[in-house]
Amino acid sequence: MEKLNDQTLENIAGGVTQSGWATVAGLQTGYLALRTRPVYDYNNEIRGSESYNGDSLQITGGYCTGTDGRSYVWVFNPRSGMSGWVNSSFLR
Repeated sequence: MEKLNDQTLENIAGGVTQSGWATVAGLQTGYLALRTRPVYDYNNEIRGSESYNGDSLQITGGYCTGTDGRSYVWVFNPRSGMSGWVNSSFLR
């Protein structure tokens, strides 16, 4: 896992505020769940961690490319009080 800097955040999250916050955007249906591992798999979804379009998530950790080829970032969800991996393509 790599430590994030401002330029990296810009590249993977499509732009974030100076405080390291990003907004969930681009969900067509459903929700964005935190995950225990950086890969989309129903079994690694953290139950009760759902985020919806317009929610703010705090980027608190590193990023990586999952085995599914997608970029993931470690975030804190203040709605649920939980942290986990999310697909960075849904963060602005």
